[in-house]
Amino acid sequence: MLTTELSPDQLARVRAIYEDAFPPELSADFDSLLADRLVVRVADDGTPEGLAVLRPLGATGWTFLRYYAVGVRGGGVGTAMLGELADLLAAEGGSLLVWDVEDPDEPGLSDEHVVEHRRRIAFYERAGGVLLPVTDYAPPHGDDLGDHVPHLRLMCLPLAGDEVPPVRDVLLAAMTLRYDLDPQHPAVLRALASISAGSTG
Repeated sequence: MLTTELSPDQLARVRAIYEDAFPPELSADFDSLLADRLVVRVADDGTPEGLAVLRPLGATGWTFLRYYAVGVRGGGVGTAMLGELADLLAAEGGSLLVWDVEDPDEPGLSDEHVVEHRRRIAFYERAGGVLLPVTDYAPPHGDDLGDHVPHLRLMCLPLAGDEVPPVRDVLLAAMTLRYDLDPQHPAVLRALASISAGSTG
């Protein structure tokens, strides 16, 4: 079951899941996440199993998934939670879930990190996510991550049977509405130029 109403004990467990899932260089302060929408999956006994931090992308009807983490390994909890989240957003009238993932093709990554990043993308793809053909996607994270600028890829999940929108539209929504960049910002222009030929961008 998904919920946004948490007791102090449940919130403490959610914080532990978050801090265990994301190293300091890839995470914002937990308390700052509460400015966005925190949705938590809880077991039948009320124990938090995973979290999603959501931010609406303006008036598009799309939602950006800032953070997604599951504290229960195996058993299909992560896949089930993503499906429940998609159903929730669709029931609210949403049509697209958008997020970014670490790029397995980033130069200098260890073999271990390459495997981990590919595994994460494969997880989302099994759940219906689509890896968009944007190969130079590096939005500034501002105060979230200090000076660290990770190499990322952009993914999305159409809701309620909708089609994947044009790649250009998804990219612009993410960079201008999630990251508050001007459409003419160099990072935006680089990302637009990297949309693979032949895509629906």
